[in-house]
Amino acid sequence: ISTPTPNRQINRLMHVTIKNVPWKFKHGLIRKCCHFVLSKFLSPQKLQHIEIQIVGSKELMNKEGALGFCSVSDDHFGSGKKVPVWFIIEIDTRLDFKTLFQILCHELVHVKQYACRELRETYYPRYRKTWKGRDITDRYYSHSPHEHEAFRKELVLCEEFFELGV
Repeated sequence: ISTPTPNRQINRLMHVTIKNVPWKFKHGLIRKCCHFVLSKFLSPQKLQHIEIQIVGSKELMNKEGALGFCSVSDDHFGSGKKVPVWFIIEIDTRLDFKTLFQILCHELVHVKQYACRELRETYYPRYRKTWKGRDITDRYYSHSPHEHEAFRKELVLCEEFFELGV
């Protein structure tokens, strides 16, 4: 009988798929980073239901003006689930190794915000974005409290992750 490897334990806790991300970014390390960051914020019970698709894009900054995005997957809508558990993180793959992981940590903070229902978006009858119950739909990106939290935590989380010696 073999003991489970850390990767097997990670796969049981949450599901991470990776698409269009070059191998130089070490897909196993990306999965470990997702688990590391989200396990700081979510219970094991909540974590086991999370599914994340990491999608790489060579031109994200040129096309969208951002290095990364986090969104609730369209699969969530119409699923009947009240709490989102399916997420898509898009990342510009032209980044250097360390910056890619810093942006990943930033976007994972947004996953936490959605999964804990701190950040919510509604589309009917019109689009609204709320943070902890307060409407922030019309706020500039730089004044959004969910972005402030993500920027505050991204570097600390990234440094903690790499200090573990992974």
